[in-house]
Amino acid sequence: MILVIGATGQIGSKIVTHLLANGQQVRCVARKFPNKELFRGAEFAIGDINHVAFLADAMRGCTAAFIMIPPDMKATEVRFYQNKIGEVIAEAIEEVGLKKVVNLSSVGAELEAGTGPILGLHDQEERLNEITHADIVHLRPTFFMENLLAGIPSIISMNRFFGTTPGDVPLHMIATRDIAARAAFLLMNPNFTSHNVEYLLGERELTFNEAIGILGNTIQKPDLEYVEVPPQEMRNYYIGAGMSEDWADSLLEMEAALANGTINATVSRDKVNTTATSIEEFARTTFLDAYRKAMTTDITHRTPPSRDAHI
Repeated sequence: MILVIGATGQIGSKIVTHLLANGQQVRCVARKFPNKELFRGAEFAIGDINHVAFLADAMRGCTAAFIMIPPDMKATEVRFYQNKIGEVIAEAIEEVGLKKVVNLSSVGAELEAGTGPILGLHDQEERLNEITHADIVHLRPTFFMENLLAGIPSIISMNRFFGTTPGDVPLHMIATRDIAARAAFLLMNPNFTSHNVEYLLGERELTFNEAIGILGNTIQKPDLEYVEVPPQEMRNYYIGAGMSEDWADSLLEMEAALANGTINATVSRDKVNTTATSIEEFARTTFLDAYRKAMTTDITHRTPPSRDAHI
């Protein structure tokens, strides 16, 4: 039995799909499952991962687990929230004696300051590394291509995509399907030992100008424009969209660390950490599907800008 925390999320749901397609027994953890038919064949552990007893019960009988700290954009203190959840996860692993763990972390997780929400993932890596009985892989993916979906309302209403990062700064970008594929492989083939780090950097580096240009051509908007906006303007948007002030400030700190190269300087691209899905493939599949769906609904009244729900 393999446990998947965050089974309804962008990465967790894809991991579950991989595992079930390969005949694995899967136990899915989430607060709720609005579309249980998508998880046919899996077991459900429905509850709050703030509680050690619940999570330990969910882990019992499992040979491996995918773990993550689900983001809560309304949390008033980001790092406190992350550490609270992280402590529960670690305590449950220790209580049950789980042997094999794949932990979702992030590029930049080795840095001790200046990376916003990645700091909570830094803390979690250190916490998990104190568990000596468990073999652990910390997956450190880069910026999710799926973050680009948040710009669809402004693309529809204004033919623009807004962000705080300069449009000509090269960034690594990855499709979450590639993160899920690697996580599923490790869970099905848990031959790793000790504590390890794996980077996942996407198919190639891209600037926002390049990425948005490709998206625009795919949706037949060749004049689609990437527009850099001041951090304060983005902060106001984030808070207006429902984020806590600390989350907004935390995301802006992370965006600044991406823009100035602090995070990218921690890793170099090679054949091992380069993944398959290109921005062109993402554009004609995931992005195009989301764009078409949005075009059939009344969303053009929404106010831009939007970006970076999570790295």
